[in-house]
Amino acid sequence: MADATYDAIIIGGGNKALVTAMYLQRYGGMKVGIFERRHEIGGAWASEEAPAPGFIANIHATDILDVYMKVVEEDFPEINERGFGWIPYKVAYGTIFKEDHSCVAFHSPYHDPAQEKTAASIAQFNSRDADTWLALWELWEDYLHDASARWMHNPAGSLYEPDIFEETAGRLFADPRARKLGIDPSWVIKSPIEVMRDLFEDEGIVAGILRVTHSWCGNSVFLSGAGLFQFVGMLYMTHAGCFKGGTHTPAHCTYKVFTEDGGKSFTEHEVDRILIENGKATGVKLIDGREIEARKAVISTLDPYSLVFKLTGQKHWHPRTVRRVANLSRWRITITWYSWAVNELPQYQAASFNPDIDKVGWLGLGSKDPLALERNHAWRSLGKMDPDLNLIIWAHTIVDPTQAPEGKHVCGTEDFVLSADQLSEKEWREYKKKHAAEVMELWKQYAPNMTWDNIIGYTPQTPYECARMPNMAPQGNWAVLDHIPSQAGKFRPVPELAGHKTPIANLYATGAGWHPAGGAFAAQGYNCYKVMAEDFGLKKPWEKNGRRF
Repeated sequence: MADATYDAIIIGGGNKALVTAMYLQRYGGMKVGIFERRHEIGGAWASEEAPAPGFIANIHATDILDVYMKVVEEDFPEINERGFGWIPYKVAYGTIFKEDHSCVAFHSPYHDPAQEKTAASIAQFNSRDADTWLALWELWEDYLHDASARWMHNPAGSLYEPDIFEETAGRLFADPRARKLGIDPSWVIKSPIEVMRDLFEDEGIVAGILRVTHSWCGNSVFLSGAGLFQFVGMLYMTHAGCFKGGTHTPAHCTYKVFTEDGGKSFTEHEVDRILIENGKATGVKLIDGREIEARKAVISTLDPYSLVFKLTGQKHWHPRTVRRVANLSRWRITITWYSWAVNELPQYQAASFNPDIDKVGWLGLGSKDPLALERNHAWRSLGKMDPDLNLIIWAHTIVDPTQAPEGKHVCGTEDFVLSADQLSEKEWREYKKKHAAEVMELWKQYAPNMTWDNIIGYTPQTPYECARMPNMAPQGNWAVLDHIPSQAGKFRPVPELAGHKTPIANLYATGAGWHPAGGAFAAQGYNCYKVMAEDFGLKKPWEKNGRRF
């Protein structure tokens, strides 16, 4: 006899799990239980009071697009009363170039709806590139923006039929305005650097965009087939901002709604395996031996490797699926992620070139040479650390002062480094201190006030810390899986799993390793519910709202 029974059991308590659970509890009318290994719910919606008292360190997700929680806000409007909020950056992203401290700033459409300020910034380097940006923005506003949101928030379609992204690409290639810009079907196989060089003449503009969008994809700039996704990322990242009060805020807000609706969650309750009888998932067994029955469904939100090899076992899967999952790429998106409590914000020399650079939410400090990023990838491919830093800087307190004590600020830095399994624990400990010193030395070259006297404290994170999360182990992959073309969209994690169903009856799967990509957004949890709503005849709030997704 089972120790407890639920209609739906969710394995893992991350943000995708919370979203699926909310929908199943309210719109599916199910009794839902979440079982989480860690001490808290929320997964990558994570913040800690660090690196000093009163400061908020967003220890995983931090650069948040406006679309990430749109569906949840519409279907659960009370989350706003529970404290949820999203704040756009004033300037979404930009780059300061080390060669001469010139800079380029890409403004948020919330503050620059026609993108005139962005075009003016680009025009400081090349007027034709500025015109190109305005022409691209017209295409984005006309249909690319809407199509991207619909692609994210609909389950992965058939492998043998065009999905929303592919249909939209076809429309783009046929658009005379796009053809005038050099956009054509060859983009399907082109690399990021080829796509950006098709669009922009100035190599500095190309380099800046490649580094900023690299934060999402982590791919070689020469990776064939990756260019079109990075092109969309370039446009969508203008819609970036942060969660008010820190990235853990939506975890609190959604958890409150879930429990108020009657949902149950259990932290420090690790699932050992899924119980399967006659090809059907019937519940889970916890590591303490207790068995929990699922009347209708079990939903795994762990990574695909854990799903196939730990929770179920190879015998339940086609041998090809086993091989595909075993060989998924997970070494590219491995980064350092340091939080810095500071007395004052960086005062960049580049502000004399463009004062708006001090307002940038996602700021690259790097070279005008697009190949600098490729050298980073080459070093890491060889199992070596890149001797040069390719830093991204953010400072949410520019727009959200609640994340630090009054008059103080918190910044973050990102760089791409080796995966966790490439160094020993001792080597990572030594590297953390070395990297902090190197960051400060480089930062000071761009902003002379960034000395150790300005630092109150810092919290270092590397792939080694990230790998303590089983979903991201053993490489410490920030997005669970790499974003190579064969692991994005309807191919993620592998085509036969991308649609959230499995060959085991009543077993569903979702998480950051699923369509469309990694990221702290609701889409994977929402899409999983959409699939289950079809299977179980559950309510479909998107139809009532007339929403296109």
